[in-house]
Amino acid sequence: MESMGQTVEQTLEHTVEVPNRHRRSTTVRGSSVGGRQQGNQEVAVTESSPRRRFDDRARARLLGLFVAFVGLINIGSALMPNAGARLEWVRNYVTPTVADTADGATALVGLALLLIGRGLTHRRKLAYRLAVILLVVSIASHIAKGLDIEEAVIAFVAVVALVRQRRLFTVPVAPARWRSLATAVPLVVGLVLAYGVAGLLVRRNLIVEPLTPLNVLQEIGARLVGLTGPLTIQGRFGEWFGASITAVGIAGVALLLLLVLAPVAERAVADPVARERVRRMMDRPDGDTLDPFALRHDKHYVFSPDGRAAIAYRYVTGVGLMSGDPVGEPDSFDAAFQQFFDLCDTQGWRVAALGTRRDRLDIYEARNLRTLYLGDEAIIDTTEFTLDGRKMRPVRQAANRTINHGITCEVHREGDLDPTLRRALIGIADRHRAQTPERGFSMALDGLLEGRHPAALVTIARDPSGAPFAFQRYIPCKAGRALSLDAMRRDNVGVNGVNERMIVETVQWAKENGVEEVSLNFAVAREILTEGADLTTAEAAEAWVLRRLNPYFQIESLLSFNAKFHPRWVPRYLAYRSLTDLVPVAVAALSAEAFLPLDRNRDCAWEADDADETCDTTSETEAACDKEVVRAE
Repeated sequence: MESMGQTVEQTLEHTVEVPNRHRRSTTVRGSSVGGRQQGNQEVAVTESSPRRRFDDRARARLLGLFVAFVGLINIGSALMPNAGARLEWVRNYVTPTVADTADGATALVGLALLLIGRGLTHRRKLAYRLAVILLVVSIASHIAKGLDIEEAVIAFVAVVALVRQRRLFTVPVAPARWRSLATAVPLVVGLVLAYGVAGLLVRRNLIVEPLTPLNVLQEIGARLVGLTGPLTIQGRFGEWFGASITAVGIAGVALLLLLVLAPVAERAVADPVARERVRRMMDRPDGDTLDPFALRHDKHYVFSPDGRAAIAYRYVTGVGLMSGDPVGEPDSFDAAFQQFFDLCDTQGWRVAALGTRRDRLDIYEARNLRTLYLGDEAIIDTTEFTLDGRKMRPVRQAANRTINHGITCEVHREGDLDPTLRRALIGIADRHRAQTPERGFSMALDGLLEGRHPAALVTIARDPSGAPFAFQRYIPCKAGRALSLDAMRRDNVGVNGVNERMIVETVQWAKENGVEEVSLNFAVAREILTEGADLTTAEAAEAWVLRRLNPYFQIESLLSFNAKFHPRWVPRYLAYRSLTDLVPVAVAALSAEAFLPLDRNRDCAWEADDADETCDTTSETEAACDKEVVRAE
């Protein structure tokens, strides 16, 4: 047995190198690279393939899968008939009750091991202790129920592997989980007893023996482990009622295990003081165009120990979901990551980051995260933007069309909007959204036009009568050197080209006021959907699916709209730990963006008190940003 345990141990300790993510060399025609249009010149985008080490989390994940596999073996062994000769030998030395009890215990232990496997993958110390105890019980039950030597050996190997790797399991159970368990245990026990007692009392005419408190408890206890109790129950009721008590007991144990090992949900409203710290921290020239969206009121923050970097995140369906890259001092990003990873491990969350930049992928891959290409952010470099030339003809025609129809545009600071105009714009936003939920997490702010961001730029379109019917909002970032599009709203009136006109007006305003970049919309899977791109079979299949989804999500139409402006494309990625996390992380990301109705934390932001609503309107950061951006006003 020791040699088998050493083999598993050597497998776990061995360093394995596998590709962290699929990176490809793509030839794109007519793309914008480095802010300069290359026309039909072929631009090769080559990405390296870093290697991944088999780290502690991977070892814990493998052990969790192994223990879950042992649980499946236990369940299968309990359901399959024992070998006749072995069973006869066992019954010569123990009573039939012992063998039957062991049979039921094997099934219950198997189910528990299946559930505990997930706790092991999250390196839970309690899961490790429970797994070792249950595996020892499993070994004894396999021997007692019919000399199942093979199954006992596999369970023993699992025990040896766990004990040798016990250093991996360091994450304690959160205090909140113990409090929940203290409440749930009496409730579950009470429900099981109430079910058993009620059933026996209601159908006591079918029970041969007289009912007493003692034999009722003995009957329920025996049925919970799959045995026959002291009572004789006649009729069809007797055929299924005992099994139903066993099923209820199994469900109760499963519920308690899931409860104690489940992730700890985070429901509290984010701290406004922490949000103000983040606002000051992100006001730097080397920041990112997604940094302002860390200020959503439904996000929480983790800071590096030196307080110079922070990570904005939200808990969504078991995932600690980062919003973009860290903000602040790049030298402190790694320390902020460590704080965030420790938080996720302690709470039992999966780790993911939504909207990371390509030039920052190394900091994720250094921590053994995988990355998945999502699409590209379109950024206009204002110093090079012009409406001249054949390539800009579609935008130029759209803008001129609105001018010919008497549509005018104007640019305001949100803090300067008079109450009447603000109400009119909010009405436009409400009609535009209709009954659909407000989208956004990583690339949009909440509280549209509520006065939280007075330095935000609002570009308004008015019809020939002077009534506003469309607007766009841009958030200053990168110390006033960039604007990031936050909202694009309009009534369903007017000619085509209004959005193009407002973007042109915004870019011209930005150029006149020293703003170097204007970030527009996000184009999903641009590299895959671009005509003429060199795709693998899997990518071609993905492109086919995305095109079929276009009528529902406007994927290609948004890409075409962005491409009109010939922007600089900035690829964005999803970072996650393992392939097994990809589906839960995708569900969490879609829920955070309000495409799935599974994120209850979106509502927490609206519970903030009035002080929080106005805490950032007098921010020194906003005043500094105003001074930086509006030089000519």
